[in-house]
Amino acid sequence: MAGKLNPILVNSLLALLCGLLLLWSSFAFPGPVRMLADKWGAALYVPELPALELRMLVQATGNWVMERKSLQDRNSELELENLALRTALQQAIAPQPIEAGEMIGGRVTLRYPDAWWKEIRIDRGARHGIRVGAPALSDGFIIGKVVRVGDDYAWVELVTSSSFLLAAVVDDTWDLGVINGDDRGNIWLLYTPPEKKFERGMIISTALVGDYLPPGIPIGKIWEEGEPRDGFMPQKVVSGAHLTQLYNVQILRTGDIRRAED
Repeated sequence: MAGKLNPILVNSLLALLCGLLLLWSSFAFPGPVRMLADKWGAALYVPELPALELRMLVQATGNWVMERKSLQDRNSELELENLALRTALQQAIAPQPIEAGEMIGGRVTLRYPDAWWKEIRIDRGARHGIRVGAPALSDGFIIGKVVRVGDDYAWVELVTSSSFLLAAVVDDTWDLGVINGDDRGNIWLLYTPPEKKFERGMIISTALVGDYLPPGIPIGKIWEEGEPRDGFMPQKVVSGAHLTQLYNVQILRTGDIRRAED
């Protein structure tokens, strides 16, 4: 046993010898050595390619997540600025002590299939400053209002619910009406006079009424006339938000809600 060479020492010597041989070859035969190195690199590229692609994918995903977070933050800031401008415009016509508030972001955690167009549950509640009556927005458009609140959750009634009622105004004509859903995904602007003609694409926003709901929050656009009902001409409204794919919402915590807490 004592006369045997140490395997580690033997491997080290062989590695050193190979290194010296390659170093000598690079000076003695630069052309063939460079060609051999190129072919060896090309051969190694194939097994290394999946790892390189995976690393690039991970880096791209990380960059995308960071950019998306930055865009979401900027989008919330722009929504607040837009809301403040709309509020100022309506206040110039009919001044009221209404303030633009702060946005509280929340994720949709539950949406029952049999109540798909009626309500959703979010993962923010009283502990986060959510209060009953606060408007819920998505993509800058109102999609409902808070109707029930727990410590860490809240239920939002959607604009497509048949029990949802919201005073609204046609921005282009200043005609007032009431937004109401039908439990089937449709939204209607009710109580508009039959002699009044509205064009497709006219913007509908919240009217200057209520304690918790500021004016000027966009709801959607007029799409077409409905059937006359009780002496009025309902107008079908298309929401500006993607109501079929609600994953994240923002709850507007207005000044009136903060004052009520104080």
